[in-house]
Amino acid sequence: MSSGKLALAKLPPIQGQIAEYSPGSSRQNEGFSGPTYTISGSNIKYNLPQPHALKPYVDTKAGELDTWPAHASGHSVSKTSLHLSRNKQLVIMNEEEMGKPQMIPKPRFLDQLESYLKKELRALGVTDVKPDELRLQAHREVFEYLVEDFKTYKPLLSAIKNEYEMMLAYQREQIRQLEPLKQMLVTVSEQCDQKIMQHREQEKQEIFDLKKENAGLYKKIDDMTNEQRTLQATVKKLMEELEGQEEMYRNEADSRKLLISEINDLKSQTQDLLMSTQVEVKIDKDDDPVMLKIALKKAREDERAAAKRLAIMEADYGEVVSRREFEQITAKLAELEEKHTTLQDDFDKLKEEYDTLLDINKQLEQQRNDFYQESVSLRECSTPRPDWSKVAEVLQGGAERWAELSEGKTSNELVEVLLTELGGKGEEEGAEYFEGQGTDESIPKYLRYEGQVRNRRLGKRDTAFLVKDIWREKAAHDAEKTDGTRTTLDDFLYLYLQRRFGVESMIVEWGYNLHDACQRFSQDITIGTFWSILTNEFDEDLFHTELQTIEKVQNTMTKIDMDKGNEGMVAKTDFKAGLKECFPDADDEGIDALMEAAVIELEAVESDTLEYKKLFMEDDEGNTGPFVPAIKNQLKKERQVYIDDIKAELTLEEGQTEVDVDALRMGITVADPEIDGPHMDKYLTWTYACTREALDIEPKPTITIDDMNARMLVGDLKRVGIKL
Repeated sequence: MSSGKLALAKLPPIQGQIAEYSPGSSRQNEGFSGPTYTISGSNIKYNLPQPHALKPYVDTKAGELDTWPAHASGHSVSKTSLHLSRNKQLVIMNEEEMGKPQMIPKPRFLDQLESYLKKELRALGVTDVKPDELRLQAHREVFEYLVEDFKTYKPLLSAIKNEYEMMLAYQREQIRQLEPLKQMLVTVSEQCDQKIMQHREQEKQEIFDLKKENAGLYKKIDDMTNEQRTLQATVKKLMEELEGQEEMYRNEADSRKLLISEINDLKSQTQDLLMSTQVEVKIDKDDDPVMLKIALKKAREDERAAAKRLAIMEADYGEVVSRREFEQITAKLAELEEKHTTLQDDFDKLKEEYDTLLDINKQLEQQRNDFYQESVSLRECSTPRPDWSKVAEVLQGGAERWAELSEGKTSNELVEVLLTELGGKGEEEGAEYFEGQGTDESIPKYLRYEGQVRNRRLGKRDTAFLVKDIWREKAAHDAEKTDGTRTTLDDFLYLYLQRRFGVESMIVEWGYNLHDACQRFSQDITIGTFWSILTNEFDEDLFHTELQTIEKVQNTMTKIDMDKGNEGMVAKTDFKAGLKECFPDADDEGIDALMEAAVIELEAVESDTLEYKKLFMEDDEGNTGPFVPAIKNQLKKERQVYIDDIKAELTLEEGQTEVDVDALRMGITVADPEIDGPHMDKYLTWTYACTREALDIEPKPTITIDDMNARMLVGDLKRVGIKL
């Protein structure tokens, strides 16, 4: 529904005596015998009640419609109650289902409308109160009949209904416009999920390494704990042995002391014996024996006291070191403690450096792995480096000119330089300035200039980036237009350069340099397509049609993948079915060619699934694999079939090689009977490269069959109807 009022199917005639209550009925109501009135445009008279039957200030008040007592509104909904069914279950039933009549009857017209509505909802199976198109259609029909019956309020009710219809149409249009955003949201969500999965894969490896390192550390801790326990047991055992040795030493010391005491006693006894012998001899001669005994006793007591003091001193000071040795050991201990502190500080610093180096080592290992993977991928897609020095042998100017041309250029740029030199454009490329083409109206606006323009010598990479930026800005510019048309590329190029540079000299300079770069790099697919559209040799609508077809294929494969679990892979059978859905006019040979291009690009000859997202990836210069060109070739093949059908329907005389507008229009009409006027005008204006008005001016434009075929092959031509 776009806008305006739809032609809705009306309700069937209402049975019974509903005509009695219709304002448009010609039948007079019983009991109305008062004054009469007629409606403009009708000869039917309508009777009014007698004046005495009207209530003052109520029934005579104009503009009110009371078809049901106001106090009955509270009883319009039947009451519900619980009942026990035959299978012993409680069910909820209302008075209507139980067959109870309402206390205050509704108007017959209202009752029949509600009955019809309930019957329609029950027949359509939409009795539940929820948003549904069928429910809306049933209510719309009832409301339409209500509007038709109430003639007085029909304009107001119709206006209300139209407002609702226009709002519904507007909301549906908004929903339709938001559908592409939904698809884009799904694509962005998939890309985010893919990035999250990549991060998770990286984190899994890091977590695995950390867990492995953690397990190693735990094992090391266990080993050190066991070693500590062993050392503690060894220390405990040594302490026990030391206690035993100490006890043995003490026993031996005590035994030694006792032995020394016994030896001293024996010595003293021996001396006493000798002295007694000498004393006896002496006594016999000179001394008094009593005095000698007293002296001997006193000497023995002194000797015992001295021996006792000697034993005590030996026991107390036997293991005591001298003060000099103590001071030497104390100084040595202080020196060792200072060295220990210094070594501990050095150890802490080394440990911090070690931890830092360990983290750096992990980062370097990760970078090494990434570089290794990148190196492997580069080795897989790289070819042996050519020996560019051999070019100097065949290039005019020798090694010096080749060194000047190849300085700072990549292999791709060297190939472009070589192709340019071999094509005879070396002198033109080397020119410092371009000559302006003048200011004539036939010259594109971005090239209208008289004088010299500086040659910037744009490279292929810069040209590709500039072309991509122009396409992006042009898409935004065309989207802002409300008439659905597109600005031609040469006109927009001047707007783009004016918006970006502003100064007229810079606009002309970049316009000439881009024009020259597109000529030099026209063999590139992206730049060549841009150049062909810029020179009106390729239809820009065909360029957008190809992009839309590629996007359609990608969306179809994404939908298939989402239905299968969103694994990023599509089975070959499902991929082939998706291609048939996107190319309904393609034969088996065309579908097989697309399948072969996809399998070759993904190197999935032996695999049953295809990683389809890689088929639509582009490099920095906008280049893709063989699958996207295969899609464009399939579209070109379908255009050629359509063109061949048109040529087969042309009415030409024998030997005639040119086709005029009328003959081509007739051929297109016969080959595609369902084609409309806008498509016909578009095809003819593109084929003859003229305006719509020029098609009807005598003499009519003509074109050779070969030129027609070539021109239509690069135009946005496709069959509008079904091929007969």
